[in-house]
Amino acid sequence: MVGSAACAAGIFVSRMATATPPRAAPATMARWLPAVATIVGVAALLYLVYDPWYLNYDARYALLWAHDLWHGFTPEYTADYAPTPHPLQMAVSSIALPFGDNADRVMVLITLLCFGALVWLVFRLGSRLFTPWAGALAALVVLTRPAIERDAVLAYQDLPFEALIVGAVLLEAVKPKRGVPVLAVLAVAGLLRPEAWVLSGLYVLYLWAGRTWQERAKLVAVALIAPVVWAASDWIITGDPLHSLHGTSELAASNDRRRSITQVPRWGAAYLAFTLREPLILGVPIGMVFAWMYRRRQGVLIVAVVVAMLAVFAIGPLFGLPLIGRYVRTPAILLSLFYGAAVFGWQLLPKHASARRWWMGIGAFALLLSLVFIPKQLSMLRDLDQRFAADSHLYADLRKAAEAPKVKAAFAVCAPLSTADHRPIPYFRFWAAGPPGSVGTVRGHASPLGELFLQPRHTKYAKRFYKKNFPKATAPARYTRIYRNRSYAVFASPRCVRRLPA
Repeated sequence: MVGSAACAAGIFVSRMATATPPRAAPATMARWLPAVATIVGVAALLYLVYDPWYLNYDARYALLWAHDLWHGFTPEYTADYAPTPHPLQMAVSSIALPFGDNADRVMVLITLLCFGALVWLVFRLGSRLFTPWAGALAALVVLTRPAIERDAVLAYQDLPFEALIVGAVLLEAVKPKRGVPVLAVLAVAGLLRPEAWVLSGLYVLYLWAGRTWQERAKLVAVALIAPVVWAASDWIITGDPLHSLHGTSELAASNDRRRSITQVPRWGAAYLAFTLREPLILGVPIGMVFAWMYRRRQGVLIVAVVVAMLAVFAIGPLFGLPLIGRYVRTPAILLSLFYGAAVFGWQLLPKHASARRWWMGIGAFALLLSLVFIPKQLSMLRDLDQRFAADSHLYADLRKAAEAPKVKAAFAVCAPLSTADHRPIPYFRFWAAGPPGSVGTVRGHASPLGELFLQPRHTKYAKRFYKKNFPKATAPARYTRIYRNRSYAVFASPRCVRRLPA
């Protein structure tokens, strides 16, 4: 149910935003069809193009932790190099578990539906703030950005988060100071990313004046749902209500990620540009000028949310948090609405006004920049497809290693298994059905060397995946190789070899 609430946001929020008196059933269904067609169509398109099945590191851990929970284990939040736990992502992962070997694909499909919801909501928001053509162009921009497509295909939790934030903004755009419905959507988003907590707090302050104390208490209670649930989850599982903050900071230090306050201006701008790409870097400021001149109230709403989210990104290093490109995806998506305004905002102006002709020319110029960029855009999308295909080979080989009969037999009697680096940990443990603590890594001396050792082989796929960070750790000379495929080898200690069945 929770997963459905997140990924059906396009239908639900769009319906709330355009609520009308009850009509006949056929007419009501017809109003839902565009949203359903867009959400399902976008998901189907990406699934057909990329044929995704493996999950990113965070999503794999969420699925693994859900598996632990449903099998009577405490989720291993403190595992070697474990990512930040996201309560809603782990809850949604429970939906996929009954599908067994296809749980990966189910999680990907859920995320792709969220991406479809995001595209639809961007269209609806752009239509509301500016014009339907502006909304359609912004939605097309979101659909075709390689960085956002990558996040969707790899099932990052950022996609449902982005859909929920855009949905909340849409609710506010349709009915200013709407109150609890907006906060309820932000509460769901706040179980995926803590930036929503800040938006909820600021929104409560915005609504504060003119409310009774009873109304204020209700608003505060809804705004506190997400942080309280998150902290309670961390406290129950680890004994530390701030585990997510502490763990994220420690992981950032272990992975040597950028987390200096002095790096914020450069990398904040770079990440926004990386998401939006070249034509929009010029088109967005043009659209902001148009909004300031002709749609100031609508533009201020978008800018306020963007500034608040970028401020959270900027102050993150003060708490030891890293600077990661995905953290500015939502502001980038909202800024794409200004590109739609730059190209089609002229439609809002009087037909015979001289300013209309000027803005038509400016819009045509901004659109031309995107048309010129299409060949490079297609090349980037092809590169993305090739990267997915290469990584798919690597993950398929890792799965074969974990499920190989000889490896499973050794794992059953000789666990824990050590990996050369941390990235295979949640994948191997999930596919090998190992309990918490059965897989660790020798990277950074995070865990002692186990009796089994998983080592990537120097293939073109592995080298491309690891780039310059190919693991240096290798199995000790006394270990015996018991399994090998094109990408991985598994070694066993002498003691383990003696315990293996003949």
